[in-house]
Amino acid sequence: MRDYNPTEAWASRLPTSCKAALLRLARLSLLLIIAAVLLSSCASRYFSPLPAPRETLRIKDLGDLPHNELWQGFVFNGEKVGFAHLKIVPMPEVSQYQILSEAYLRLRFMGMDKHISMKSDDKVRSDLTLVSFHYEQKMDEKPLILDGKTTDNKLMMLQKSGGAEKSAEIDLTGPLYPTSVINLYPVLKGMEVGAHYRYRVYDPQTQSMAEVTQSVIAFEESKKLSLEPAFKIETHMHGHSASSWINMKGETIFELGMGGIIITYKEDEKSAKSFLAEASMNKKDLIFDFSLVKTDTPITCPRKAVFLEMSAEGLSGHLPPLQGPNQEASEQIINGKPVTVFRLHGVLPPKQEAREEPLPKGDNLLYLAATHHIESGHPEIKRTTHEILQGTLTSSEKVDRLVKWVSSEIKDEVVDSFSAVEVLHTRKGECQAHAMLYTAMARAAGIPTKMVGGIVYMEGMGFLYHSWAESYIGRWIAVDPTFNQVGVDAAHIKLVEGHDWTSLLPLGKVVGQVKIKIRNYSCSQ
Repeated sequence: MRDYNPTEAWASRLPTSCKAALLRLARLSLLLIIAAVLLSSCASRYFSPLPAPRETLRIKDLGDLPHNELWQGFVFNGEKVGFAHLKIVPMPEVSQYQILSEAYLRLRFMGMDKHISMKSDDKVRSDLTLVSFHYEQKMDEKPLILDGKTTDNKLMMLQKSGGAEKSAEIDLTGPLYPTSVINLYPVLKGMEVGAHYRYRVYDPQTQSMAEVTQSVIAFEESKKLSLEPAFKIETHMHGHSASSWINMKGETIFELGMGGIIITYKEDEKSAKSFLAEASMNKKDLIFDFSLVKTDTPITCPRKAVFLEMSAEGLSGHLPPLQGPNQEASEQIINGKPVTVFRLHGVLPPKQEAREEPLPKGDNLLYLAATHHIESGHPEIKRTTHEILQGTLTSSEKVDRLVKWVSSEIKDEVVDSFSAVEVLHTRKGECQAHAMLYTAMARAAGIPTKMVGGIVYMEGMGFLYHSWAESYIGRWIAVDPTFNQVGVDAAHIKLVEGHDWTSLLPLGKVVGQVKIKIRNYSCSQ
């Protein structure tokens, strides 16, 4: 008999439209957890300090490393969820190396098995600078393929996803590195307590350039974990931090994150690969259970909520309190604990064009600009937007028309979407896909628009991580093309905002840490 799963059983009783909405909202939670698995932070509770070595650890060439392979396991909330493998191969070209890396994650989520694989083939010079890369990512068999190379102070890339190809060219102002060398960089540049490094990498997961900062902060050992003496390295990228322990051989032997929720550790090949068989036996719904934010008081009418007052623990120090357009937020100390207090009002659709001051020039340019993921200048985006908006006169009418079109034309499916153009081609996606396409179209229509991330209350469950948008029509107004809302309900809690979907990444710092207390709410009839 098949094991009973209460989450899956609950979901099976939902109408089809409600299940689709829940799955596409929860999808963002899964992506944020994956980001946290790959880069996270916490204090070194398992290690004790040692006197630092007298000499700096520096390996001058990758070929001098005493190892050329490293296997690591991923543990999330007490359960093994995947493994990673890195291999360094000398190339025929003088002083060049091939760095092959792969990672596999397998989790149970909303009663479904989720498979994620990432593979990269990076070619680097002896100083670790990037020559070329090939990257493949699959989530539930949907592929993203990236190829790139550096030449004449430029990075040239080709992206394949959703049956379409997209090329890009970026000017380089200095050395560029692949993400696969992040834990190798301090080994070759020199590890001694107090050393600091700063450099830029190309991150294939976000298809963007990112600044990396690293500090060697201690030399430690862990008798509790039977781990040898190692340097502790703090790495910062995309607003996240990672704590890594690298031994005197240059091997990353341990990483720890999210208060012990995430552990990465060195293991042998046989143990790493055994995960594939063991994972099929795992029945725990790790991601859903961890990312769902339950409340002490249920909200019985979230899509009709016109007022909500609540307090949240776990945000202070990680995400600043954001204001407007329908949200007031402040940090307070209650019972000796830092909390963020929210007061939200459901916003009705505007009756007429607002008469207010225009945006500052910098904000206007930022929120009208095309990005790698939000291609507002693409001919297909511009043509489709023009067709949708025929006959409209005001910005309010245009926002309303675009929200309704995206909500009705984009099929509700829990699939990856890597850009607005891809969503337009496939006509399917989850909340992030809806928000990206709407944002691209609004910008193409000359309406400054932000991407927004946060949590939304789902009746009978609690808060789930979600993405929507805000557009400027003389004043900012929140819109949700997933729920077909122009002026969102009061159960939308904004936590992050920005010009691109990468602005959502800081949410990964608080997933699983937030506790909410409902103070008061009211709903329309």
